[in-house]
Amino acid sequence: MIIKQIAIGNEIEGFVESSFSDGFNIISSDDNNKGKTIVIQGILYALGNEPPAFPSSFDYKQYIYILQFEESGQEYWICRKNNEFAIYNNESLFLAESISEFKRYWDKNIFSLPRIMVNNIERIVDPSLLLQLFFVGQDKKSTDNIENRGLYKKVDFYNMIYEIAGLGSIKLNQGELILAKQRLQNLKEERSSLIKQHKLLKSKKHSAEILSSIRDKAAFENKVKQMEEIQEDISNLKKERNKCANRKLSWEKTIKELNSLNRSIKTGELRCMDCNSTNILYKGTKKDSFSFDVSTAEMRKTIIDSINEKIASYEEEKERYSLEIQRKQELLQNILSEDEISLETLVAYKEEVMDASEAEKKIIEIDEKIAELQGKIQITEKGTADQKEQQDLLLNSIVQKMNEFYRAIDSSGNIVIDDIFSKSGKIYSGSDATMFYLARLYAFADILEHNFPIIIDSFRAEDLSSSKEEVVLDWYSKLKNQLIFTTTLKKQEQGKYDSDKRITLIDYTNHMPSKILQKEWVKDISELAEKFSIEL
Repeated sequence: MIIKQIAIGNEIEGFVESSFSDGFNIISSDDNNKGKTIVIQGILYALGNEPPAFPSSFDYKQYIYILQFEESGQEYWICRKNNEFAIYNNESLFLAESISEFKRYWDKNIFSLPRIMVNNIERIVDPSLLLQLFFVGQDKKSTDNIENRGLYKKVDFYNMIYEIAGLGSIKLNQGELILAKQRLQNLKEERSSLIKQHKLLKSKKHSAEILSSIRDKAAFENKVKQMEEIQEDISNLKKERNKCANRKLSWEKTIKELNSLNRSIKTGELRCMDCNSTNILYKGTKKDSFSFDVSTAEMRKTIIDSINEKIASYEEEKERYSLEIQRKQELLQNILSEDEISLETLVAYKEEVMDASEAEKKIIEIDEKIAELQGKIQITEKGTADQKEQQDLLLNSIVQKMNEFYRAIDSSGNIVIDDIFSKSGKIYSGSDATMFYLARLYAFADILEHNFPIIIDSFRAEDLSSSKEEVVLDWYSKLKNQLIFTTTLKKQEQGKYDSDKRITLIDYTNHMPSKILQKEWVKDISELAEKFSIEL
């Protein structure tokens, strides 16, 4: 994947950077406010990074971001405005109204993205997690955890790496497995102790034995709790299916409107009643959505093709939800048919159970923890020893490469890296943090052999010495990846990269401080936007 250019702007001001080579690029300046970070963050933002880390004084929501890149011989253009994307390739145009639509398009049409299990649901990883594989910014560095923590955790980053390497999801190690089993045994003993304190739970009635979640977990949970969960699942699935159907219907109405513009009018032409213009715009549903010029039949066809792809995607999702609803309904029928217990009996007896003491509530909480632990243990024990061994070997090889890189930079250093993250609560700072990230991104590229560009904002942060910098340049220049680094040069360092044939130097020294966007670039931004038929 090769970054070709990034454009940032609106109808008032803008900036275009198109000087990138396929190899080693360094963007430099004589100060820290010449626009390097805005360009770097613009690239990442166009690729779906969220939240962005632009300088606080930069109102990034006022601009569009157009990124051109090459992948497997194909050229792609992305235009982002807030959370909307337009992706252009080979005369085709796709409109995505969210990060989710954007990453699904990418996964289907550009190259497959890693899928991992998050909260028991398989997800295509979001750009915010994926980009950490090959990018590090100059701010908010945290060597002991992932950036932008929210939905994702460190374990998800590990899983992503394993998926990229084709080794499946992470499993509990042997020590964790032993602790999980001990915890499971303790919970079962606590559960048993609580049962002895409750008369209802010791009842020998057949109905109690079948229905009580405590006397017979399978009977109660499979007859009452699981039944309710399944009904809730069905309800949620129907809601999602309805959303898909409504979105599909909405886009079908949009197509009808666009198709109506294709009618041949022999006696005249379509004009705006207000301004008498023949220009016609298509605008998205959000307040600040893109506006597309659909005056020509060719552009209308492009927009319609993009919408048809959306409709097909929503239809596919709708069918998937329908199949899942059917499966849940069949499961519910099987639950109700066991032991010939009626739904009315279940509901009636449930009220009696719910009126029981606080002990039962505590036991239900314990059962949930037991179920979670049993699930983890089951997944672990099903995993093959060979797969776990391969995962460990992969992680060890990455860590080994990080240490090798670190020692090459600082042979006298006393840091020993034992994982791709530092230990919890121990965050490297200063030049140690800089070297840690340089080592990690290098190791990812070398061991995983990914083809993403490696992007490092302020790669010499915290005064990385000249001798150490030379090692960094030497090692990184041997990678096959495109490299985009930034740095601030001191006065005595001006011209230091001029004779280095490995490096394409992009000098921002002459930029106006804190004002990289200029009116002179508006024409270029407008011309790039026209590729998407977007009106600024």
